[in-house]
Amino acid sequence: MVAKLKSRAGRVMAGILLVGAVWGLVGVIQSSTEQKSWASTEGTVQERLKSGKSVSVKVEFGLPDGSKQVATLSENGPAREPGERVTVRYDLRDGKVTEAALADNDQAHWVWGIILGFVILGALFANFVAWTSPPRYD
Repeated sequence: MVAKLKSRAGRVMAGILLVGAVWGLVGVIQSSTEQKSWASTEGTVQERLKSGKSVSVKVEFGLPDGSKQVATLSENGPAREPGERVTVRYDLRDGKVTEAALADNDQAHWVWGIILGFVILGALFANFVAWTSPPRYD
């Protein structure tokens, strides 16, 4: 296995894996930071929807201009029941909501960050093995 990793193709693949994992982690951190800068408001869960293993909630929340918005948002945190009050983060552009998420939806970002962190550690080790010279016995 080590001989394959020390080949030219192995070195290229180890480098690509490292670059891809770092790029993914930067994307997760950027997305999380962007979402934290969105405006937030209180909303009410209207309905809980299940589709296979994924669960989402339909939430009604108010906008700064006084209008009401209804959005279907992924539920990655605790289970929400109809009538429950939740905090919603939303991105408002030109008076329209372009994206929205439950405010406690940061768990998905943490999970992806941890997974990509382990991939980066593995890729660093693979690069170390691929690029170090073999020991010389004289």
